[in-house]
Amino acid sequence: MAVDQESNPMSCHRCKTELEYVGTRKFHEGTRWGFLGELGELFVNREHFDVYVCPKCGRVELFVDGIGEEFRPH
Repeated sequence: MAVDQESNPMSCHRCKTELEYVGTRKFHEGTRWGFLGELGELFVNREHFDVYVCPKCGRVELFVDGIGEEFRPH
């Protein structure tokens, strides 16, 4: 379904199709700590992102979880 970008900011910038919310994902930044196991994970930066996907062209958009959620339907 094509959507006007100005009336719906959650549309794909490439093909103007409405983006679909597919959930919140946790991304791991840094090294795997191996022998330290869970203790080592305390020193790793992890971010949570809300993920939106265009069902037509496959474009993916990430938004920081907890910021600006009032502008995104899900």
